[in-house]
Amino acid sequence: MDKMLRKVSTIAFFITPALFLYSAIVFIPIIASIYLSFFDWDVLNPMKFIGLDNYTRMFSDDDIFFITIRNVLFLLVTSLVIQLPFGFFLALILTGNVRGKDFFKLVFIMPAFLSSVAVGMMWTFIYHPQIGIINNLLDWLGLDSLKHLWLSEPKTVMWAVTAVVSWQFIGYTMILFIAAIQNISEEIYEAARLEGAIGWKLVWHITMPLLKPIIKVNAILISIGSLRFFDLVYVMTGGGPANVSQTLVGYLQKRSFGQLEYGYGNSLAVILLVMCLIVTFVINKLISTKDIED
Repeated sequence: MDKMLRKVSTIAFFITPALFLYSAIVFIPIIASIYLSFFDWDVLNPMKFIGLDNYTRMFSDDDIFFITIRNVLFLLVTSLVIQLPFGFFLALILTGNVRGKDFFKLVFIMPAFLSSVAVGMMWTFIYHPQIGIINNLLDWLGLDSLKHLWLSEPKTVMWAVTAVVSWQFIGYTMILFIAAIQNISEEIYEAARLEGAIGWKLVWHITMPLLKPIIKVNAILISIGSLRFFDLVYVMTGGGPANVSQTLVGYLQKRSFGQLEYGYGNSLAVILLVMCLIVTFVINKLISTKDIED
């Protein structure tokens, strides 16, 4: 009994500092944000308790809020549809016998290490209607009808942003898949080959089932990242034109620091937290890894 208590006290001794630190940077800000969301506060004047008024205004009298929800859901779905399959197929190719695969891994992963601000500025030039590569290339190919004001037209701006997001982070998804594929024992593949499985049958029956845990991790990372996307969109469009490309975090920043509505900004942060929890719960339910863990 004494030995067990000493073991528990030793574990508590090492865990407690990390627990305090984690609480200070995660739980306390969340609780503070929920608390502040019930107030009307502009920093300059005393806080005024208004109950659920911020949430009532948000859902009944704030068209921009619904635009931001639509945009982050668009980013979430398109990022999942593009990044997961393409990241997986790139990982499959680059774990095979491909000449120069280390070079291509570096090429694909490099954008993920770049600052989103730098990436946003670079792609703003690429999308530029007069000097940008895309419109000039379309012009050179004689496809003038396909030219657009990519970041200024409501119908193209979110697609243009999504393309950049996918370009930047598809390499990150690929690297996680590569690490998981390389951890699959070759003996499993050999056993499957002896039973007649070759080519895509190996991928479908061996690789993909064993990658379920990392597919789930990638899906959660992509989804959470899409919901709280801000810096790249802010640099490329500033939320425009007319808030058409505004994200939830961008709108939160605008209401909190631009219009000094900290109570309203915190209520937006609470909505973001709830969305992240719901998405994580749904992905956990949709992608079961129980059979792998067993």
